[in-house]
Amino acid sequence: MPRSNRSRSTQCGRDAHRNRTRSRHRSSSRRNSRRKLKEKNFWSALCSMVAIVIMCTSLAEPRWISLHGGGCRLRDCIPLDHIGTYQFFYSGQFVDSYDFTCQDGMSGSHLVYKYGEDSFNLMDNCVTHKAVKLMKTIISFTFLAMLCTLCAFILDLVGPTQRSLKLIHRNAIFSIIAVILCVIIDLFCYWLVSEVLFLQKMTKLHTGSKVTVTFDISFYLIAAAGGMGVFATALNCLRRYPVNEDDQSHSLLEAEHAIDCVPPEPSGGLPDNHPPPPPYSA
Repeated sequence: MPRSNRSRSTQCGRDAHRNRTRSRHRSSSRRNSRRKLKEKNFWSALCSMVAIVIMCTSLAEPRWISLHGGGCRLRDCIPLDHIGTYQFFYSGQFVDSYDFTCQDGMSGSHLVYKYGEDSFNLMDNCVTHKAVKLMKTIISFTFLAMLCTLCAFILDLVGPTQRSLKLIHRNAIFSIIAVILCVIIDLFCYWLVSEVLFLQKMTKLHTGSKVTVTFDISFYLIAAAGGMGVFATALNCLRRYPVNEDDQSHSLLEAEHAIDCVPPEPSGGLPDNHPPPPPYSA
């Protein structure tokens, strides 16, 4: 009879331990889902998504800088009034000798750049070697800014709970890097404009003609993408997050583990087999 009572109490202890384990798992999953929901930032994700769309549009847009009054022409002696990224995706090269038979009688040196596989994809006196490197650097930095903005977008949607990712997400590290890259891209555009302007002044068709080289729509699109990145950064950095949430959850888990480790008390009908404590001595 005592043996059956002991086995029954052991079975009850096992059932109670299973129930406590299941309840602990359920409470832990609920806490994780609540923490992920608190970490998500949909408004910041919306700003990052808009910034990605704007940067993609800037790459697809053919006009980064506008030209007027200089000697920039195409192969058929047609004046070229803009420079864009589509002319530099291909690994072009400068052509040493090419005969431009135009009716305007333009003489002097020709700086011919081939930007495509077709023989018609030629630009005369439009860009220099430094301008080509600057434009390809602008393209690379634009893709890098898109990648950083995409990482910020994913973190805003997922709501990470790991300590390192949470630190990056709450401080908007990827959004800050994307904004800095947008500023660098605009600075490179300013450098590119000054480089192209110098070449256009050296190759202008008439002595008294006015040469203008200005920013075009893609430059302003990159500036707008940087502005959206600033909004995304502000929405993350100025948001209120719970303080010491990890310490509280860790202490709760330790308390539950300590409760599970406490042995069950013997029932009233069973004798206590533990040795008595030693006698008190003065």
